[in-house]
Amino acid sequence: MRNFRKGWRALAIWDWLKGKGQDMQPRGAVVDAGVPPQGRVDELPLPAPLFYLHYQGFGRLPDAPELQKDLLEFAIQAEFLRLLPRQSARTFLAQHPETPVEENTLTAFFQVLFSEITRRMYIDAARQRPEAVGLRFSLAKPETASTAAQEVVAANPSGLGPGVYAFTQIPENPHPGTENPFVIRILYRKDLQE
Repeated sequence: MRNFRKGWRALAIWDWLKGKGQDMQPRGAVVDAGVPPQGRVDELPLPAPLFYLHYQGFGRLPDAPELQKDLLEFAIQAEFLRLLPRQSARTFLAQHPETPVEENTLTAFFQVLFSEITRRMYIDAARQRPEAVGLRFSLAKPETASTAAQEVVAANPSGLGPGVYAFTQIPENPHPGTENPFVIRILYRKDLQE
C-alpha cells in the first residue's frame, strides 16, 4: 500500500508539471501540499551543495567535474520531473552520448534526485499552509530502515510527538546518495487537539 501511495504521489506531481501552461488543474498530493498552478516552477529546488552530497554518497558515478556540472544543470530543469527517472536518463544520454555511465546506473541516481526534489517541493509548499505547524515523518519501509532513519521517526524534538518536526527542524536524508526513506505528512493545528 505504501508503494502505491508513493507512486501515486509521484504521478500527481508529474501530472501537475505536465500541465504547466495548460488549463489543467493540479490534483492529488500537489493540491494537498498547497501548490497553486501559478506556483509551478521552471527550475527545480536542488541546491548545488545538496546535489554534490548525493552525487558523492551515490558512489557509482565517476569523479568527473564536467559530468557533475551537466547532471546538475539537467536535474534542475522542470522537464526532469516531467520525464521521470528512466526517461530522464535516456534523454540525458541522448544529449550527452560521450557519458561513460550505463542507463540503469543513471536511472538509479536520477531516482535519488527525483525523490529529493519532490520532497523539497512538498516541504516548501507545506510551509505556506497557514494552519500547518510541522511535518510528521514515518518510514516508507520499516522492515529495512536503518538505525539512523528509525531514530528520525522516533525523535520528538518539537514536543509534538514522535517523528514530528517543526519547519525549522526538518531532518535531511541520513544516507545521501539513496532515496529518502521517509513518508512525510503535514501536521495541522487541528491534529494537535485530537
